[in-house]
Amino acid sequence: MNMVSSIKKRWAQWSSILLIIVGVAFGVTLLPKGYSEDLSVIGSGTNVAVLVHNKEGVRSMNLMNQIDVIRDNYQGRIEFRIAESGSQQGAEFAQRNMAGDATLVLFKGDGTTAGKVGNFDNAESLAKTLDQIFGY
Repeated sequence: MNMVSSIKKRWAQWSSILLIIVGVAFGVTLLPKGYSEDLSVIGSGTNVAVLVHNKEGVRSMNLMNQIDVIRDNYQGRIEFRIAESGSQQGAEFAQRNMAGDATLVLFKGDGTTAGKVGNFDNAESLAKTLDQIFGY
């Protein structure tokens, strides 16, 4: 009887550990893909959307989450980049483009500004705006 309860206890421990590992692995796959801060792609022939982001701002996080939902739909048509307003490069970009936190600054392939947008209710309205501005 003692041997059986010991085996059950070990099985429960190992299955708990395995469940935690699977849960963490699944959680990692749900994380948003990284955003590049390389803004040199602006004017290189591809449309670019640069998120002026404040990592502590709720509005910035909401807009980033909406972008994460639709980003794959624009692969090869729009490069999504980030300008972190807390960094020198990001602050300079925001100032140069007169854009506040949680603003998406849109550039045509030739580098001209196509618009500045933000404050979307959902990812679908963001996608509709991108389609209108870039003519998709």
